[in-house]
Parts: sequence; structure tokens; C-alpha cells
Amino acid sequence: MNVLVVGTGSIGQRHCRNLLALGQQVSAFSYRAQRGQSVVSLPNGVTRCESLDDSVMRQFDAIVVANSTHQHIEVAQRAAELGLPLFIEKPLGASLQGVATLTDTVNVNACVVEAGFMLRFQPNLVWIKRALEQDMIGEIAYLRAAVGQWLPDWRPDTDHRQGYGAKRACGGGVILDLVHELDAIQWLGGRAEQVVAMTRHWDALEIETEAIAQVGLTLQSGVVAQVHMDYVRPLYHRTLEIVGSRGVLVWDDSAGTVTLSRPGVAPECVHQVDTGFERNQMFLEHMQYFLARIQSPALPPASSLSDSEQALRVALAAHLSAAAKRYVCPADIATTCSLEELTT
Repeated sequence: MNVLVVGTGSIGQRHCRNLLALGQQVSAFSYRAQRGQSVVSLPNGVTRCESLDDSVMRQFDAIVVANSTHQHIEVAQRAAELGLPLFIEKPLGASLQGVATLTDTVNVNACVVEAGFMLRFQPNLVWIKRALEQDMIGEIAYLRAAVGQWLPDWRPDTDHRQGYGAKRACGGGVILDLVHELDAIQWLGGRAEQVVAMTRHWDALEIETEAIAQVGLTLQSGVVAQVHMDYVRPLYHRTLEIVGSRGVLVWDDSAGTVTLSRPGVAPECVHQVDTGFERNQMFLEHMQYFLARIQSPALPPASSLSDSEQALRVALAAHLSAAAKRYVCPADIATTCSLEELTT
């Protein structure tokens, strides 16, 4: 299969390497090269694509949208109009503008679409989802997720102040950057109906976007959830706690474990990732599943376009809540609102 990866930042290069490992022909389009900036070196075996003209895009069997957040919809729409399968990185965009049109086009042309929420392939979380479906800990009371890391440590070979995460117009900030948690909570607990949030900037980072966010969610089931996200924690941290009427499950990403606690019983490690598990395995397996869906379109999406839209709605609702200091319903976010309008 001949696949075009649009965008050659860290995630674009990861997808290039994974596609090569999966035996695909891979080309990549670099915006930096088009702007006359220093050309990013591509992994060996990747062909540089010089244009995104329709005549060029038609030559490919699938498109991976991995450019800056604010450009996702534009590229995805053009590919969908050509009927091409799409893997769209998270978040779906920096606003909802164009999402309804994209959805209509995808449906009309029966495009295969996967949204890049790799945590749906994290072995511990896959195990937790099955455990919840089997009622392991009884009625769910609440979920609490936390993720954080010092932003300059994310990509040590780049200046974090120049990246999209630092710029509001590009869809940056911790809420959109770490939208995985907002998706994972809803994947495990159901869609959010109300959102309330607080955010804070961090001067030492020298960025214009929020660096800390506390997001509260009320899910359709009535379950409440809390998500903490930050760019400031000195050491990487990612955990999820799910409290039920008969027990508590805790996921620790760094340890690769799920722990079960019950009244009167010592905590027990009930699931652990395989020895040698690496973070890239999630990305690799998700891309492999996308390729399988192209061959067998009847396969259900692991993460759909609708899931990605919902995660974006919740993220935008969090921004509006923090700015307006009130509860916000994700379904009420206007399609024309930009991130800049929601945060000022």
C-alpha cells in the first residue's frame, strides 16, 4: 500500500517509521520545506512528496494527517473528497469549523477513518475496559485521571516555545495537547454531558497557552470524572483511578500495571504489560489496525471520527468553562468558535 504522511514533526516521523516497519510504501509532505525552512530529514526509505495537489494525493492509497492541529481539517477534507482512507491525528482541530462538512463527506464517500487515540491500544487500559464490562468493581462512582510532564523534556531536540503547543492559534495548550485523557475517560465511562474547568499559565515556560488544567466532567451515566493535565511536572506521570462500589482499579503508566484494591484485602496487581513493552507499540498496533480496516472496511473503528469530534468538543468546552467560569455542555459549542475566541 502507498501511504502519504502529511506533516514531518515528531508524530509524523513516528508514523513514517511505523508504516515502513509494517511493509508499506511511504511518502511524506513537509510544510517546512514548502516554506523554505530547513528541510527535516526523513527516515530512510521515505520518499519526499513535494505537493498536496489533488492530482498528487490521488496517487496514494491512504493519507495520514499529522500536521499542525489547526491544519488537520483542511487536509482531511481534501482527502475525504477524493474518497481516501484517513488516519487523523489528535486533536481533530483547533475549532469545530469544517467538522460537520468533513463528517458528511466521509459518510457520503464511505471513507475509512481512524482517529489517533493510541491509548485505546494501551494493554492495561484494554484490560480495564474489559474488566468494567464484566462488572469487576461494581457500580462506578467516579474516575480520576492525571497526566503531566515538563514541556521542554517532551522533545529535547526542539525549542518548546516555537512549537504548536506554545501557540493558541495553532491549537496549542495542555488541554488539546493531552486530549488523550479526555478521550480515554469517555471511552471507559461514557460521553461527557457537562464540563467545568480551571486553567493556569506558567511564566517560566514562556508560552502563551495554558500549562495546567483541571477538568471536571459529568458523564451521561451520571458518573463524575476529573482530569488533571499539565506541562510543569518535573517527572513524567500518567495514572487513572476508577472507584466502584466493590473496589478500586488504579492504572500506573510508568509501572505498566493495574492494581485492584478491595475492602479487607491487600491491593493486588491484576494486570501488567509484557516484558519489553514500549510506548511505540500502541502507535504501531493502531496503524496496523487502520491498514486492516482499509482491506476490510466492515471492521469497526478503534476510534472513530465521531469520537474525535466529541473529544474536541469537550476540550473546547473546558476552555470556554475556564474563561467564562461556568459549566458548559459540549453539545452547545458553536461550530464557528475558534480557540482564541473561547479563551478570551
